Amino acid sequence: MTAKADSGSETECCTSDLSLRYFAEEPEVLRFFSESFLSQNEAFISPIVRIELLSFSDLSDEEETIITNLLTQFERIPMSPQIEDRTIQLRRYYRLKLPDALIAATALHRSACVITRNVDDFKRVPELTLCNPFDGM
Repeated sequence: MTAKADSGSETECCTSDLSLRYFAEEPEVLRFFSESFLSQNEAFISPIVRIELLSFSDLSDEEETIITNLLTQFERIPMSPQIEDRTIQLRRYYRLKLPDALIAATALHRSACVITRNVDDFKRVPELTLCNPFDGM
């Protein structure tokens, strides 16, 4: 997603790849989880982000708690029939993987941008706005 966090309030969408990088304490990502950023932006996640992060088979109870606590910072957008239909369209037309199509459909439904390092996963969707926090590194 194109984050205009420095220029005022904007709707945002966070992907699982960014969340995983948060746990690695990568400085480029930490700002997207700061109180300042979250108070200036409407940050939300697609249901697939929670599913992806909490479905690792070797996840400890402590890790599950940490992830769950992190995710409470973000509004969870429920899957609506419109998001389902858009996900189907994106998969058919752009041949996206299901998780990527669901994230993209959720962002498009909310007129939001997608923050991700994996821009290659989403760049086939021209109407989707992307932001790579690692650009320029």
